Amino acid sequence: MTKIQLEELTVGELLSTYGGILDELRARGLIRTKNAPVGDLAEYACALAYGGELAKNSAKSYDLVATDGRLIQVKVRNVNTDTSPSQTFSPIRSFYFDACVFILINQDAVLAAYEWSPAEVAEHGKHRVHTNGTILRVGQITAGGIDVTQKIQAAWTEMLALGSAVLREDVRPRLE
Repeated sequence: MTKIQLEELTVGELLSTYGGILDELRARGLIRTKNAPVGDLAEYACALAYGGELAKNSAKSYDLVATDGRLIQVKVRNVNTDTSPSQTFSPIRSFYFDACVFILINQDAVLAAYEWSPAEVAEHGKHRVHTNGTILRVGQITAGGIDVTQKIQAAWTEMLALGSAVLREDVRPRLE
């Protein structure tokens, strides 16, 4: 495969290529929506890491059921060296989960991943009326929880290496 020279593409060609990439990731079962794929990819990697099953998109408050039966919420931010620690994860609007995994991703690497209890999220998070949810900042994730960075990085690396074989049901986490 040849490397695409992105800088030579028009904006329309970039958007078309991006759409095609999203379609292919969805066809392989890696993402479930047409949104920016990092959230769906983080959920997929967590399902690999926890040996769980992805929940349906309509499931409120959690993204997967781990093999131990715990309901896991996944929150991710794609960051780089100049990302402010005050940047926030998307709001948590309900607490019907057993653990929330906060992940910081930079391209192909998991920089940090922490598993927090609902009590820790409530204690360290801040409720925002305008989003009707509790938010946590990027710089807060090491303030609590359990460091699961190595576990999530291993799953992320495994996921990045998947080829078209991901279409096989035995390779991908099942939907609940």
